[in-house]
Amino acid sequence: MPEQTVSHDELDHTNDEEEPCKELIILYATETGNAQDCADYIARQCRRIGFHGRVLNVDAYSPIDLIEEPLVLFVVSTTGSGVEPRAMTALWNILLRSNLPSDLFEGLPFAVFGLGDTSYEKFCWAAKMLSRRMKSLGATEICERGEADEQHPLGIEGTLEPWTAEFLKVLSQLAQHPEGHEVASSTTPPPRVVLPAASSTDLKNAKDPMDNDSRYHRAKVSVNRRMTAQDWYQDVRHLEFDFEDDVKYDPGDVAVIHPIAEAEDVQSFLDLMKWSDRADTPLTIRRNVTGK
Repeated sequence: MPEQTVSHDELDHTNDEEEPCKELIILYATETGNAQDCADYIARQCRRIGFHGRVLNVDAYSPIDLIEEPLVLFVVSTTGSGVEPRAMTALWNILLRSNLPSDLFEGLPFAVFGLGDTSYEKFCWAAKMLSRRMKSLGATEICERGEADEQHPLGIEGTLEPWTAEFLKVLSQLAQHPEGHEVASSTTPPPRVVLPAASSTDLKNAKDPMDNDSRYHRAKVSVNRRMTAQDWYQDVRHLEFDFEDDVKYDPGDVAVIHPIAEAEDVQSFLDLMKWSDRADTPLTIRRNVTGK
């Protein structure tokens, strides 16, 4: 990344005359998708109290923009023995630069929610190191760091839901809600997207990512065997695949599986839901929640 010169004025996040900002950005770093799911869940809950949260993969975000954000939440998983997800490596290398001023993020409120597994020695290590580094660069951690454990009896959700509730309380305080304001627990958050009928332009520009991305390979499941005991609450599977292509991979690589449903199963579902008369109507995904 080229060297950047930033003035002190550009780093000032405080303005006593402005209304409290009700926007935040939620940056997730994931290997298997769990951190993204958590980020989406937190964003939905934030909308219940009027906060608009933009959710982005950290590798699709320009690190220099951090100094302009009103509030940042990092949702970070840990892979292997304390390693950050590959999507986060570029940002992490920038944050570790020795020439960054100690007040770079002065006035920037942030929070971190980490995902990990206590069966590994460096539990939630990536989240812990990120939290420490952000504070060393002047940012203010507004909420105790969340550390979700795969070994929790309820899985990640055992930590995610209570932590999110505490995070919402902090956001309510930052937004200066009246004293005694309670965050509703049963209110359905507004939808993040709407699904209008696709226009002719939408259909013309539509592309199937599996037709254009060489990283996708078709395969058949040759082995699907449960590894955990039948009476254990977790269903962990041993899977083997037969590929048409000569697939190369390295230890630690992660495979994302996109299953293909059988046509008769799809039709049975459509009949059950009474959607058969509109199942072939093309729709467009539109953002319903506006943000910065």
